[in-house]
Amino acid sequence: MNEVASAIYFVLFFGGICINKYVLSVLGFKYPTIFQGWQTLAALIIYKLLNVFKNASYPITPVDRAGFISILPGLLFYTTSLVANSKALADIPVCVYLAVQNALPASIFLFDRLYPSRTRVPLPPVQGLAAVIVMLTAIGLVISESSLEFQESGYFWLIVGIVCNAASTLHARIADARFKSWDRLYFSSVFSVIILAPASLYLEEAFQALQFRHDRQELFVTGCLASAILIACLNLYSTVLKEDDKFGLVQNCASGATAILSVWMFPSPLSTIQYILMMLNLVAVIPIPSPMNRDEDEKPIGIIQSA
Repeated sequence: MNEVASAIYFVLFFGGICINKYVLSVLGFKYPTIFQGWQTLAALIIYKLLNVFKNASYPITPVDRAGFISILPGLLFYTTSLVANSKALADIPVCVYLAVQNALPASIFLFDRLYPSRTRVPLPPVQGLAAVIVMLTAIGLVISESSLEFQESGYFWLIVGIVCNAASTLHARIADARFKSWDRLYFSSVFSVIILAPASLYLEEAFQALQFRHDRQELFVTGCLASAILIACLNLYSTVLKEDDKFGLVQNCASGATAILSVWMFPSPLSTIQYILMMLNLVAVIPIPSPMNRDEDEKPIGIIQSA
């Protein structure tokens, strides 16, 4: 993977996370079903336009009854993780949020290396130790901030989001093989829009959002537009970049750099032990591969080819 591809990924990742944090926390728009519903709707429009005007590069596999039943659990996990992660990011410092999120690649890596199977690859000592450190530091960060109201805190939703992301990743391995990463991304956006629209009405968030006003309303509108476009492009770009062997390194470095820069952008009162745990976590996760499943019949093309 060349430097340009890595830089583009970092810009999309950094921009998506920080603008989301700005809208959710600084501007105070804490209506996850509305916010994620808007983002998935915008993503769906972008993906549909790609399918219409560049069908050869972005074809959509038709869904029959058996196919829908096969991918349905993954769609549910995906939508739940969107809402849970949005609620978590609104309440948790970005640096801690990203550090605890690193438990996802670490847990998937350990699962793949330790779960008994004929195709199991031996556990590399250095990566195994790094994964254990990531898990322990992530747990330490959660415990250091847990309170009596844990089920109402952002940390509870962060754990829910990680569990759902892990379940979605593992389910993709056993789902109908006809549906590749692009198909799952497209259908996940369709499903999320269908689910989140009525959910926002049922939870009355739609009516509360209509009354939301901010002194800098233009910043709110711009932030919502920018976050939707950046996240849609990030998810789409990731489906291609993940085919490269170095994607995990790029992903982890982008997450670590974003976490460190966020300390300056969104100051939070963290203790010394929390900073130590966070830095250990961000360093230890670097050699751990990405948890995203690779499509065997796809290869990196264009800008992501090795220089």
